[in-house]
Amino acid sequence: MGHHPDRVVLTVDAVITDGECRVLVMERGTDPFRGTWVFPGGLVDPGETVEQACIREVREELGLEVKLTGLIGIYSEPGRDPRGSFVSIAYRAEVVCGIPTVTAEARAHRWLDPDEVVPMGFDHARILADHRAQIRA
Repeated sequence: MGHHPDRVVLTVDAVITDGECRVLVMERGTDPFRGTWVFPGGLVDPGETVEQACIREVREELGLEVKLTGLIGIYSEPGRDPRGSFVSIAYRAEVVCGIPTVTAEARAHRWLDPDEVVPMGFDHARILADHRAQIRA
């Protein structure tokens, strides 16, 4: 992905739910934040919508087909990514088909219980807290 110190980069993240209150997280296989738990996501490519990018990133990182079920928020706090100014749009999603697979980017994956807390990379703990607050509202 590289450093982009001179521009704002648009990314997406997917909070995949099981239809109940659990969410799917993956152990990040690359720096930064290697070894922490994160949501699947990545850069929006030219010529695709943010929704298409979110669905594609989940497919690439976890081998799952998902449908997006809502918008959690937009995250633009400076410093949220050490590589530069990365703005993320976080979506809620549900699995349409597939079983999570291990990839270079996702060394492991697991479902988090509704109140479970794990060490998370980037600002994904904040995204998770926002998701949980919204579904309880």
